[in-house]
Amino acid sequence: MKPLRLIYLTCWLLIALLTTCASPSTDPASQRLPTRAPLTLTPAPTPTLLSISAQAYYEEGLARRRANDVEGAVQSFTWAIQNMPDFALAHVARSSAYLAQGKLRLALADVERALELAPDNASAHALRGEILRLLGRPRRALEAFEHALELDPGLKTETFRSRWLAARAARNEELLLDLSREYARAHPRDPLRHYYRGWGYVESGETRVAISLLIEGIEESDDPPALLWFALGEAYASDRSWQQAVISLENTRMLVQAGDQTLAIHSDRPVADLFGALGRAYLGAGRCVDAETMLKYAIDIGAPASQYATWLEEARFCQTPTPTATPYPTITPG
Repeated sequence: MKPLRLIYLTCWLLIALLTTCASPSTDPASQRLPTRAPLTLTPAPTPTLLSISAQAYYEEGLARRRANDVEGAVQSFTWAIQNMPDFALAHVARSSAYLAQGKLRLALADVERALELAPDNASAHALRGEILRLLGRPRRALEAFEHALELDPGLKTETFRSRWLAARAARNEELLLDLSREYARAHPRDPLRHYYRGWGYVESGETRVAISLLIEGIEESDDPPALLWFALGEAYASDRSWQQAVISLENTRMLVQAGDQTLAIHSDRPVADLFGALGRAYLGAGRCVDAETMLKYAIDIGAPASQYATWLEEARFCQTPTPTATPYPTITPG
Protein backbone atom coordinates (compact mmCIF):
# COMPACT_ATOMS: atom_id res chain seq x y z
CA MET A 1 0.00 0.00 0.00
CA LYS A 2 2.83 2.40 0.66
CA PRO A 3 3.88 2.60 -2.98
CA LEU A 4 0.29 3.22 -4.01
CA ARG A 5 -0.17 6.00 -1.41
CA LEU A 6 3.09 7.54 -2.51
CA ILE A 7 1.96 7.58 -6.12
CA TYR A 8 -1.39 9.08 -5.12
CA LEU A 9 0.23 11.79 -3.01
CA THR A 10 2.62 12.63 -5.80
CA CYS A 11 -0.23 12.98 -8.32
CA TRP A 12 -2.19 15.17 -5.92
CA LEU A 13 0.76 17.53 -5.45
CA LEU A 14 1.33 17.70 -9.19
CA ILE A 15 -2.33 18.60 -9.81
CA ALA A 16 -2.23 21.25 -7.09
CA LEU A 17 0.90 22.76 -8.58
CA LEU A 18 -0.59 22.90 -12.06
CA THR A 19 -3.78 24.44 -10.74
CA THR A 20 -1.82 27.12 -8.94
CA CYS A 21 0.10 28.06 -12.10
CA ALA A 22 -3.06 28.31 -14.18
CA SER A 23 -5.05 30.51 -11.75
CA PRO A 24 -4.82 34.28 -12.16
CA SER A 25 -2.80 36.07 -9.55
CA THR A 26 -4.58 38.00 -6.91
CA ASP A 27 -1.54 40.19 -6.25
CA PRO A 28 -2.59 43.81 -6.81
CA ALA A 29 0.71 44.46 -8.49
CA SER A 30 -0.01 41.90 -11.12
CA GLN A 31 -3.35 43.63 -11.93
CA ARG A 32 -1.82 46.96 -13.08
CA LEU A 33 -2.36 48.19 -16.62
CA PRO A 34 0.63 48.24 -18.91
CA THR A 35 2.75 51.36 -18.53
CA ARG A 36 1.85 54.03 -21.18
CA ALA A 37 3.24 57.46 -21.98
CA PRO A 38 1.11 60.22 -20.37
CA LEU A 39 -1.41 61.84 -22.68
CA THR A 40 -0.46 65.36 -23.98
CA LEU A 41 -3.48 67.65 -23.69
CA THR A 42 -4.07 69.72 -26.88
CA PRO A 43 -5.09 73.31 -25.96
CA ALA A 44 -8.50 74.43 -27.15
CA PRO A 45 -8.13 76.50 -30.31
CA THR A 46 -8.51 80.27 -29.86
CA PRO A 47 -11.46 81.47 -31.87
CA THR A 48 -10.40 83.67 -34.82
CA LEU A 49 -12.00 87.10 -34.65
CA LEU A 50 -13.86 87.92 -37.83
CA SER A 51 -12.21 90.96 -39.44
CA ILE A 52 -14.57 93.78 -40.46
CA SER A 53 -14.11 94.90 -44.03
CA ALA A 54 -13.37 98.46 -45.06
CA GLN A 55 -16.70 98.52 -46.90
CA ALA A 56 -18.55 97.55 -43.72
CA TYR A 57 -16.85 100.34 -41.77
CA TYR A 58 -17.65 102.78 -44.58
CA GLU A 59 -21.35 101.85 -44.56
CA GLU A 60 -21.38 102.10 -40.76
CA GLY A 61 -19.95 105.61 -41.07
CA LEU A 62 -22.64 106.61 -43.55
CA ALA A 63 -25.33 105.34 -41.16
CA ARG A 64 -23.81 107.30 -38.29
CA ARG A 65 -23.61 110.40 -40.45
CA ARG A 66 -27.31 110.09 -41.31
CA ALA A 67 -28.02 109.83 -37.58
CA ASN A 68 -26.06 113.09 -37.02
CA ASP A 69 -23.34 111.23 -35.09
CA VAL A 70 -20.55 113.09 -36.86
CA GLU A 71 -17.81 112.09 -34.42
CA GLY A 72 -18.78 108.42 -34.68
CA ALA A 73 -18.89 108.71 -38.46
CA VAL A 74 -15.34 110.08 -38.52
CA GLN A 75 -14.16 107.12 -36.45
CA SER A 76 -15.85 104.59 -38.74
CA PHE A 77 -14.42 106.21 -41.87
CA THR A 78 -10.99 106.24 -40.23
CA TRP A 79 -11.21 102.49 -39.59
CA ALA A 80 -12.25 101.98 -43.21
CA ILE A 81 -9.20 103.93 -44.39
CA GLN A 82 -6.89 102.02 -42.03
CA ASN A 83 -8.15 98.78 -43.57
CA MET A 84 -7.89 100.11 -47.11
CA PRO A 85 -5.73 103.26 -47.44
CA ASP A 86 -6.70 103.69 -51.12
CA PHE A 87 -10.46 103.75 -50.42
CA ALA A 88 -11.31 107.02 -52.19
CA LEU A 89 -14.98 107.13 -51.15
CA ALA A 90 -14.02 106.80 -47.48
CA HIS A 91 -11.66 109.78 -47.85
CA VAL A 92 -14.48 111.82 -49.42
CA ALA A 93 -16.92 110.82 -46.68
CA ARG A 94 -14.48 111.63 -43.89
CA SER A 95 -13.69 114.95 -45.55
CA SER A 96 -17.38 115.82 -45.52
CA ALA A 97 -17.63 114.87 -41.85
CA TYR A 98 -14.59 116.98 -41.00
CA LEU A 99 -16.23 119.88 -42.86
CA ALA A 100 -19.34 119.46 -40.70
CA GLN A 101 -17.09 119.72 -37.64
CA GLY A 102 -15.44 122.87 -38.98
CA LYS A 103 -12.05 121.12 -39.31
CA LEU A 104 -11.30 122.64 -42.68
CA ARG A 105 -7.61 121.71 -42.95
CA LEU A 106 -8.30 118.04 -42.24
CA ALA A 107 -11.24 118.13 -44.66
CA LEU A 108 -9.05 119.58 -47.41
CA ALA A 109 -6.30 117.00 -46.88
CA ASP A 110 -8.80 114.14 -47.14
CA VAL A 111 -10.57 115.40 -50.26
CA GLU A 112 -7.29 116.07 -52.03
CA ARG A 113 -6.15 112.53 -51.22
CA ALA A 114 -9.46 111.28 -52.63
CA LEU A 115 -8.85 113.19 -55.85
CA GLU A 116 -5.37 111.69 -56.16
CA LEU A 117 -7.04 108.28 -56.04
CA ALA A 118 -10.11 109.16 -58.14
CA PRO A 119 -9.49 112.34 -60.17
CA ASP A 120 -12.82 112.05 -62.02
CA ASN A 121 -14.96 112.11 -58.87
CA ALA A 122 -17.20 115.14 -59.51
CA SER A 123 -18.59 115.23 -55.97
CA ALA A 124 -15.07 115.35 -54.55
CA HIS A 125 -14.25 118.37 -56.75
CA ALA A 126 -17.44 120.10 -55.55
CA LEU A 127 -16.58 119.33 -51.92
CA ARG A 128 -13.08 120.70 -52.44
CA GLY A 129 -14.60 123.88 -53.86
CA GLU A 130 -16.74 124.40 -50.77
CA ILE A 131 -13.81 123.82 -48.42
CA LEU A 132 -11.62 126.26 -50.36
CA ARG A 133 -14.43 128.83 -50.28
CA LEU A 134 -14.70 128.58 -46.50
CA LEU A 135 -10.91 128.83 -46.22
CA GLY A 136 -11.10 132.20 -47.98
CA ARG A 137 -9.77 131.07 -51.38
CA PRO A 138 -12.73 131.94 -53.62
CA ARG A 139 -10.93 131.91 -56.96
CA ARG A 140 -9.54 128.42 -56.41
CA ALA A 141 -12.97 127.39 -55.17
CA LEU A 142 -14.55 128.58 -58.40
CA GLU A 143 -12.03 126.53 -60.40
CA ALA A 144 -12.94 123.44 -58.38
CA PHE A 145 -16.67 124.02 -58.93
CA GLU A 146 -16.10 124.49 -62.65
CA HIS A 147 -14.23 121.18 -62.83
CA ALA A 148 -17.03 119.45 -60.90
CA LEU A 149 -19.65 120.73 -63.34
CA GLU A 150 -17.60 119.66 -66.33
CA LEU A 151 -17.65 116.12 -64.94
CA ASP A 152 -21.27 116.21 -63.80
CA PRO A 153 -23.55 119.09 -64.94
CA GLY A 154 -26.23 117.68 -62.64
CA LEU A 155 -24.41 119.28 -59.69
CA LYS A 156 -25.51 122.77 -60.78
CA THR A 157 -28.40 123.03 -58.35
CA GLU A 158 -26.53 121.45 -55.45
CA THR A 159 -23.55 123.80 -55.81
CA PHE A 160 -25.40 126.99 -56.77
CA ARG A 161 -25.28 128.73 -53.37
CA SER A 162 -21.59 127.91 -52.93
CA ARG A 163 -20.75 129.15 -56.41
CA TRP A 164 -22.72 132.33 -55.76
CA LEU A 165 -20.95 133.05 -52.49
CA ALA A 166 -17.55 132.27 -54.02
CA ALA A 167 -18.28 134.65 -56.91
CA ARG A 168 -19.31 137.33 -54.40
CA ALA A 169 -16.12 136.83 -52.38
CA ALA A 170 -14.03 136.98 -55.55
CA ARG A 171 -15.98 140.07 -56.67
CA ASN A 172 -16.48 138.45 -60.03
CA GLU A 173 -19.18 140.72 -61.45
CA GLU A 174 -19.51 138.90 -64.77
CA LEU A 175 -19.96 135.54 -63.08
CA LEU A 176 -22.54 136.97 -60.66
CA LEU A 177 -24.67 138.16 -63.58
CA ASP A 178 -24.24 134.78 -65.31
CA LEU A 179 -25.36 133.03 -62.14
CA SER A 180 -28.35 135.35 -61.79
CA ARG A 181 -29.46 134.35 -65.29
CA GLU A 182 -28.88 130.67 -64.46
CA TYR A 183 -31.16 131.00 -61.44
CA ALA A 184 -33.86 132.85 -63.40
CA ARG A 185 -33.90 130.12 -66.05
CA ALA A 186 -34.23 127.41 -63.42
CA HIS A 187 -36.78 129.33 -61.27
CA PRO A 188 -38.71 131.69 -63.56
CA ARG A 189 -41.42 132.44 -60.96
CA ASP A 190 -39.33 132.59 -57.80
CA PRO A 191 -39.23 136.14 -56.34
CA LEU A 192 -35.62 135.54 -55.29
CA ARG A 193 -34.59 135.74 -58.93
CA HIS A 194 -34.86 139.53 -58.46
CA TYR A 195 -32.34 139.33 -55.61
CA TYR A 196 -29.74 137.56 -57.74
CA ARG A 197 -30.14 139.89 -60.66
CA GLY A 198 -30.30 143.00 -58.47
CA TRP A 199 -27.23 142.03 -56.48
CA GLY A 200 -25.28 141.44 -59.64
CA TYR A 201 -25.90 145.08 -60.54
CA VAL A 202 -25.02 146.25 -57.02
CA GLU A 203 -21.63 144.54 -57.35
CA SER A 204 -21.08 146.07 -60.79
CA GLY A 205 -21.81 149.55 -59.42
CA GLU A 206 -25.08 150.05 -61.30
CA THR A 207 -27.02 150.80 -58.14
CA ARG A 208 -29.92 152.64 -59.82
CA VAL A 209 -30.62 149.64 -62.03
CA ALA A 210 -30.38 147.39 -58.97
CA ILE A 211 -32.82 149.54 -56.99
CA SER A 212 -35.39 149.49 -59.81
CA LEU A 213 -35.14 145.70 -60.19
CA LEU A 214 -35.45 145.06 -56.46
CA ILE A 215 -38.43 147.38 -56.03
CA GLU A 216 -40.08 145.61 -58.96
CA GLY A 217 -39.48 142.26 -57.26
CA ILE A 218 -40.94 143.48 -53.95
CA GLU A 219 -44.02 144.93 -55.62
CA GLU A 220 -44.63 141.75 -57.62
CA SER A 221 -44.51 139.51 -54.56
CA ASP A 222 -47.44 139.09 -52.17
CA ASP A 223 -45.00 138.21 -49.40
CA PRO A 224 -41.56 139.55 -50.37
CA PRO A 225 -38.73 137.68 -48.63
CA ALA A 226 -36.31 139.39 -46.28
CA LEU A 227 -33.49 138.96 -48.77
CA LEU A 228 -35.15 141.30 -51.29
CA TRP A 229 -35.47 144.01 -48.64
CA PHE A 230 -31.88 143.44 -47.53
CA ALA A 231 -30.51 143.73 -51.06
CA LEU A 232 -32.59 146.87 -51.58
CA GLY A 233 -31.20 148.36 -48.37
CA GLU A 234 -27.65 147.64 -49.47
CA ALA A 235 -28.35 149.11 -52.91
CA TYR A 236 -29.66 152.31 -51.30
CA ALA A 237 -26.59 152.40 -49.03
CA SER A 238 -24.31 152.11 -52.06
CA ASP A 239 -26.24 155.02 -53.55
CA ARG A 240 -25.85 156.92 -50.23
CA SER A 241 -29.63 157.16 -49.91
CA TRP A 242 -29.38 156.57 -46.17
CA GLN A 243 -32.96 157.06 -45.04
CA GLN A 244 -34.30 154.65 -47.64
CA ALA A 245 -31.55 152.19 -46.66
CA VAL A 246 -32.65 152.37 -43.00
CA ILE A 247 -36.30 151.70 -43.91
CA SER A 248 -35.40 148.72 -46.10
CA LEU A 249 -33.05 147.17 -43.56
CA GLU A 250 -35.51 147.68 -40.69
CA ASN A 251 -38.09 145.78 -42.76
CA THR A 252 -35.48 143.05 -43.21
CA ARG A 253 -34.92 142.90 -39.45
CA MET A 254 -38.63 142.48 -38.73
CA LEU A 255 -38.95 139.64 -41.23
CA VAL A 256 -35.88 137.87 -39.85
CA GLN A 257 -37.25 138.16 -36.32
CA ALA A 258 -40.49 136.62 -37.62
CA GLY A 259 -38.57 133.57 -38.87
CA ASP A 260 -37.55 134.42 -42.45
CA GLN A 261 -34.26 132.63 -43.17
CA THR A 262 -33.57 133.75 -46.72
CA LEU A 263 -30.56 135.85 -45.67
CA ALA A 264 -28.63 132.58 -45.36
CA ILE A 265 -28.53 132.56 -49.18
CA HIS A 266 -26.46 135.72 -49.09
CA SER A 267 -24.03 135.00 -46.27
CA ASP A 268 -22.55 132.46 -43.88
CA ARG A 269 -23.16 135.06 -41.11
CA PRO A 270 -26.58 136.40 -42.10
CA VAL A 271 -27.61 138.02 -38.80
CA ALA A 272 -24.22 139.62 -38.21
CA ASP A 273 -24.26 141.02 -41.75
CA LEU A 274 -27.75 142.41 -41.22
CA PHE A 275 -26.81 144.28 -38.05
CA GLY A 276 -23.60 145.50 -39.65
CA ALA A 277 -25.58 146.90 -42.58
CA LEU A 278 -28.06 148.50 -40.19
CA GLY A 279 -25.22 150.11 -38.25
CA ARG A 280 -23.74 151.57 -41.40
CA ALA A 281 -27.14 152.87 -42.55
CA TYR A 282 -27.84 154.45 -39.15
CA LEU A 283 -24.44 156.11 -39.26
CA GLY A 284 -25.14 157.52 -42.71
CA ALA A 285 -28.49 158.81 -41.50
CA GLY A 286 -26.86 160.55 -38.53
CA ARG A 287 -28.23 158.17 -35.88
CA CYS A 288 -24.88 157.68 -34.21
CA VAL A 289 -26.01 155.98 -30.98
CA ASP A 290 -28.09 153.45 -32.92
CA ALA A 291 -25.18 152.93 -35.29
CA GLU A 292 -22.78 152.12 -32.43
CA THR A 293 -25.28 149.68 -30.88
CA MET A 294 -25.83 147.81 -34.15
CA LEU A 295 -22.14 147.65 -35.07
CA LYS A 296 -21.10 146.43 -31.63
CA TYR A 297 -23.77 143.73 -31.75
CA ALA A 298 -22.66 142.59 -35.20
CA ILE A 299 -19.13 142.11 -33.86
CA ASP A 300 -20.40 140.35 -30.73
CA ILE A 301 -22.21 137.70 -32.78
CA GLY A 302 -19.37 136.87 -35.12
CA ALA A 303 -18.58 139.64 -37.60
CA PRO A 304 -14.84 140.40 -37.91
CA ALA A 305 -14.06 143.47 -35.80
CA SER A 306 -11.78 144.78 -38.55
CA GLN A 307 -14.72 144.87 -40.98
CA TYR A 308 -16.57 147.47 -38.93
CA ALA A 309 -13.75 149.16 -36.99
CA THR A 310 -13.76 152.37 -39.05
CA TRP A 311 -17.54 152.81 -38.94
CA LEU A 312 -17.62 152.05 -35.21
CA GLU A 313 -15.01 154.72 -34.58
CA GLU A 314 -17.04 157.21 -36.64
CA ALA A 315 -20.21 156.30 -34.71
CA ARG A 316 -18.48 157.01 -31.40
CA PHE A 317 -16.85 160.18 -32.65
CA CYS A 318 -20.07 161.67 -33.99
CA GLN A 319 -21.66 161.39 -30.53
CA THR A 320 -19.03 163.69 -29.04
CA PRO A 321 -20.32 167.26 -29.03
CA THR A 322 -18.18 169.77 -30.86
CA PRO A 323 -16.34 171.75 -28.22
CA THR A 324 -17.35 175.40 -27.91
CA ALA A 325 -14.50 177.87 -28.17
CA THR A 326 -13.59 179.34 -24.78
CA PRO A 327 -13.95 183.16 -24.86
CA TYR A 328 -10.94 185.02 -23.69
CA PRO A 329 -11.36 188.21 -21.64
CA THR A 330 -10.95 191.35 -23.65
CA ILE A 331 -8.15 193.54 -22.41
CA THR A 332 -9.08 197.20 -22.55
CA PRO A 333 -6.13 199.51 -22.92
CA GLY A 334 -5.78 201.61 -19.82
